[in-house]
Amino acid sequence: MTGYKAFLVKELREVVATWRLYVLPVTLLFCAVASPLLARATPYLVSTVANLQITLPEPSTLDSYAQWTKNLGQVALLVVIVSFSSAVNGERSSGTAAMGLSKALTPAAFILAKVTAAVALVVIPTALGTVVMALTTRAVFGDAPPAQLLSATGAWLVLAVWSLSVVILLSTVLDSASATAGLGIAAWVALSALSAWGPAARWSPAGLVGVPTALGAGTETSWAWPVATGLVTAAVFIVGAVLAMRRREL
Repeated sequence: MTGYKAFLVKELREVVATWRLYVLPVTLLFCAVASPLLARATPYLVSTVANLQITLPEPSTLDSYAQWTKNLGQVALLVVIVSFSSAVNGERSSGTAAMGLSKALTPAAFILAKVTAAVALVVIPTALGTVVMALTTRAVFGDAPPAQLLSATGAWLVLAVWSLSVVILLSTVLDSASATAGLGIAAWVALSALSAWGPAARWSPAGLVGVPTALGAGTETSWAWPVATGLVTAAVFIVGAVLAMRRREL
């Protein structure tokens, strides 16, 4: 993979110098702070807004974790998809890809450097957001059991990497960033719909949609196969992006 290290450095410098450095981290930090507060306020909001005289169970740390995984699976994942929709086709349209690939940079190094930088931009803010989430939950509820929080967040990270690999492949094949984002969101919606089918949820990446919430609640769930198949298919998508890059006219 000639040129991988040099191109990775270039990618990381671009992350630091562009809006990508702020959007996802700010989103995750917002979710980390808002999730426990919203979980605590939900009974009051339901009774006030719905104007119903009902008594809801006292919220707990598990409700905070459920809100966290819900925000990760909706808001944060959407930000991940949109943020990297121009990862490859943006380089082609600007001419950077042609300039690099006409020299020593190989297609595999190009794609893998993109993937490495993108994964780092997802994993590091998620780790920081998880710490803030634990501290905020402890402040609001007095306790924050780490096992459920870490396992739920880890499962979401696999889903985020899966979605990221889909977007990288689409961005390699398509010329339009908006089309890439649209199809990436469509893939996410299709995976969510497929998760309602029991066998798919048990044996395929579709199970990653519900696994974070189940793990956060501390309930038994089949997570091993969704995680394994999610990582394997993500690797397949990245290989597909490399092969597509080799055949693209720059």
